[in-house]
Amino acid sequence: MSRIANYVTIALLIVLIIVSGSPVAAVATDCNNLNSNSTDAESTIGSEFDVRFNLVIDKDTECASVKASNEASRPRPVSVNYYVDDLIISHESPELDPGETWNKTWDFSEQYDVTRDNHSVSIGTTGPDLETTVQKDFDLSDPDIPAQRIADVDLVETTNEDGDPIAQAAITFENPSTHANLGEVFVHTKETHGSGELALVPIGEEEATAYVDLNDDPDSTIEGEIRYNAQGINQDHGVRDQMWFRGEVDGDVTFQRQEFEAVGYAGDDDAYRYDDPPLIVQYIPPYRYIAAGVMIAGIVLIAGARRYWSR
Repeated sequence: MSRIANYVTIALLIVLIIVSGSPVAAVATDCNNLNSNSTDAESTIGSEFDVRFNLVIDKDTECASVKASNEASRPRPVSVNYYVDDLIISHESPELDPGETWNKTWDFSEQYDVTRDNHSVSIGTTGPDLETTVQKDFDLSDPDIPAQRIADVDLVETTNEDGDPIAQAAITFENPSTHANLGEVFVHTKETHGSGELALVPIGEEEATAYVDLNDDPDSTIEGEIRYNAQGINQDHGVRDQMWFRGEVDGDVTFQRQEFEAVGYAGDDDAYRYDDPPLIVQYIPPYRYIAAGVMIAGIVLIAGARRYWSR
C-alpha cells in the first residue's frame, strides 16, 4: 500500500516545482519566430534604394520585427526607428554589404505606457513604415504591470543641516518599461507624520532610489508605511504602490506590499497618522506562501496516508 503514498509524494513534488518558479512552468514569448500570416499580425513589404524591407507587428505575441536585405551591388545604409506609445524605444542604423540581410526583433509586452488603454506600436525605416494599435488596459494598482514600483526598502543614517544624525528611508524603485512614471513617495511612521520626496526611475534606467528623511530616532526600531503615487498620495487612481516596513537603521528591514490606501497630507483636515499598525507577517514573496502551504499540506497528507495504510 506504500505505493499510494509514493504517488502522493510525487504529485506534491510536481506541484511544488510549479509554484516555486521552475523554468518548466514559465512560457516565454519567442519573438524570433513571428508569423506574418497570423490573424493578429500586421505586415508590409517594400523596397527603397535597392534595400528590401519586411516589417511585422504581431499583437498576439506582442512582438515586432524588421528584416532588411541589400539587393544592390554596393553597401547601403539603413535607418530603423521603433516606437511604443509615441516614445522611441530603439534606433538602429546598420550599413549592409551587398547581399547582406539584417534582422531585428523586439518584445513590446513590457514597453507600454500603462496609463493608456489604446497603444500605438510602430516601425519607421528608410523604406516603408508600419504602425498598429493595440487595445490593452492595465490595473494601475497591480504590482506586476510594467510600471514604476517599490522594489526594496532600507533604513540608513545621514545628518541634517545642523550636523545631527537622522534616519532616512532609502526606497528603491524599479521600472521595466521605458515610459517613466514620475510621482511622489511619502513615509508615515509613529514619529514621522508624512515626509516625502519625488520618485522617478529616469528613462533609460531600470531602477532609482529615493531618500526620505524621518523624525524617528536612528537607534530605534522604525515601523511604518510607504506610499507612492504618480497622481498624489491622496488619490486612489494613477500608478501607485504601498509597502509596510519595520527594521533598524543599517540593519535588517522587513517589508510587505499592501493594498494602496489614499491618505491626506500633513496639515490637511484629514491628515493621516500611522498610529494603529496592521497585522503583518515577515515579508515572503506570494508564491513562496503557496509553496509553503503546499509543503505543509503535503507533509500532513503523507503522514496521514502512511498511518492509515500501516494499520
